[in-house]
Amino acid sequence: MADLPNVPEGTASATKPRYSFFLGCVMPVKMPWAESSIMQTLPRFGVDLEYLRKATCCPRAGVWISVDERVWLTLASYNLLQAEGDGRDVMASCNGCYVTLYEANKLLKENPEKLKEVNGYLAEAHNHYNASIRVRHLLEVLYEEVGVDRIRQETRKVPIRVALHPGCHMRIFEDGRLVRYFTELTGALVDEVVPYEEEQMCCGLQANLADRQFATYERAKKKFDALKALNVDALVIVCSGCYDQFERAVQILKKEIGYEFDLPIIHLAELLALSLGISPDEFGMRYLRTAPVDSIIEKWESDRR
Repeated sequence: MADLPNVPEGTASATKPRYSFFLGCVMPVKMPWAESSIMQTLPRFGVDLEYLRKATCCPRAGVWISVDERVWLTLASYNLLQAEGDGRDVMASCNGCYVTLYEANKLLKENPEKLKEVNGYLAEAHNHYNASIRVRHLLEVLYEEVGVDRIRQETRKVPIRVALHPGCHMRIFEDGRLVRYFTELTGALVDEVVPYEEEQMCCGLQANLADRQFATYERAKKKFDALKALNVDALVIVCSGCYDQFERAVQILKKEIGYEFDLPIIHLAELLALSLGISPDEFGMRYLRTAPVDSIIEKWESDRR
């Protein structure tokens, strides 16, 4: 598929987007409300969205490239070829999954020898990848193909104040566009986005592989301390890996030092669902949470009366 033509920032493209949604490992297990809200909201904006079938782990570039690049490229290509066979591009919400699939796809597009090598491995399972598709982040789909202007026109703001956690991999591009998209999209869906000094600090996930104490206390806890001082209603994320790390850190800190962190951590797509008038129970907002979301739901329900 050819790249979409350039369009003004925050406005929709006239091309109807067709995507295979790559869930990743964490979202369907720990974040069913994020999966459900994405699948319910994007079609309302004309995005043709289907699950990426027969998907494996992405797999995480930060681990597998250093272990065996061939395994990383082959598994990533296996995921990509599923979408290619359906004539669709790939969309990911998790920053880590996006970086893995984006970087693998970019490398295979630019390096014919790598593509030939990978196809040699894939051929043993009767598969082949042409590297003809794109990998897109949920934020790119919402910002560039739906458009912030349309989102503002067709939604009603959720009456809450929030802080953001972009995550490290959201800064993959030098121009920082994904972070900007995240900020502008969230700003279109809530009353206020509250900045804070530690916003760009990582969640600690990668460090957790080497030093759990450092990842928990020097990264996650410092972030939590800063967020608790903001008096906001929620922390907004899009990355499943970051959510997984925060959930782990909350449990460790509570067990080890009795630390309480009760700020709801919600996905951007949940805000989009609420702003479209989709009931929290329709996408499972109340379930499997590190912190209750009752206060957010109460404010939303009060505003909708």
